[in-house]
Amino acid sequence: MSDVADGPTGTAGRGGRPRRPGVSDTVLAATVDQVAEQGYARANLDGIARRAGVAKTTVYRRWSSKGVLAVDALVGLLGEPPDVVRAGPEGLRDALRWLADRIGQPQVYGLLVGVVTEAGRDLEVRSRLRAGFRDPFVARLVQEWALPVDRVDLAFDLVVGALLHRLAMTGSLTPSDSEAVTAVAVGLLFPR
Repeated sequence: MSDVADGPTGTAGRGGRPRRPGVSDTVLAATVDQVAEQGYARANLDGIARRAGVAKTTVYRRWSSKGVLAVDALVGLLGEPPDVVRAGPEGLRDALRWLADRIGQPQVYGLLVGVVTEAGRDLEVRSRLRAGFRDPFVARLVQEWALPVDRVDLAFDLVVGALLHRLAMTGSLTPSDSEAVTAVAVGLLFPR
């Protein structure tokens, strides 16, 4: 995420000093590193700001809370959902494998568990998580196969929820775990 005129939280036009280019990217990278080292619960904006080499006020001008900042860091770490190159269930399997692979990455997992927990009590974090993580993936699948959005939403929740739970219970994801969860989601979206 780059420092554009309106920044990540739409704060353009508020006056004050112009934004330094690259600060948002530096803070997002510091957030990923801080959560990876300390865990989501122990990471805080003071430590993130120190690690990024910026004032805490610089962070607060761009993000209203640690949760909102963590969602933006997570979205940046994930990248864009993949383009679907194969038709039908095989293309869906490819997309879900991509998602499962990302969730299995320690940095993604740490951020995702933290923001999902926080989203349960913070509407802004929940909205930001949905808009930045869930909605783009769901929209890509709905657009590709003209599937009902409520079914794709459910399949997304099934995959993410099951994989997060599996990681929490076992400490790792195996390819067979990902394949089993993917098979259930494919069956939900492409019933025989």
